[in-house]
Amino acid sequence: MDFLQLKKRAYSYLGFRSVGKSDETDGAISECFAELEKLAHFRYIYKFFETPPAFLNAEPYSEYLKGSVGVLISVMTLGGEVDRRIKYYERTNAALAVIMDACASAYLEELSDEYEKNLNLNLSNRFCPGYGGSSTDDIREIFRILQPEKIGLSLTGSNFILPCKSMAGVVAVGKAAKKNCNNCAVFGHCEYRKEGVTCYGSVKK
Repeated sequence: MDFLQLKKRAYSYLGFRSVGKSDETDGAISECFAELEKLAHFRYIYKFFETPPAFLNAEPYSEYLKGSVGVLISVMTLGGEVDRRIKYYERTNAALAVIMDACASAYLEELSDEYEKNLNLNLSNRFCPGYGGSSTDDIREIFRILQPEKIGLSLTGSNFILPCKSMAGVVAVGKAAKKNCNNCAVFGHCEYRKEGVTCYGSVKK
């Protein structure tokens, strides 16, 4: 695992972006990742479809899937222990809770990326409901298709996945794309670009 990239992602989630790093924060991030290695129970489930399910036959999904030969519908999670540790820090050390939350989000993204690379498919970037004007209601369609309750996930009335450190999304197949700004759904109004950095690495464009 690329821990340098992990730290860059954590700083992005913390909102540092172009703000300088500190030794104290850097040390706390390293400690949080060490904890996450012990606490996380990563699970990833998916189904492949040559013909996209009906809820994907609308924008912005249609544009995202243009040129693909299929789509993965996926759900991934770090498990409940990570949520419980974040809640513990919220009671005992608010600053560390914020850092752990950011590190957990970065860790989930990194593990998901690694899992998808190991599928040996020609994959694009993940696209999650809520991106680019899509509706978070689409998470319910993903739950209907995958039934991730079997790995301990549930969905609240406001489409919030529990455990919190979980994601649901779609991945275009046969349409490889490295992470970049040009094919991003929020390209025109991205706060990161205004500061000359990227959301996926906190590095200068």
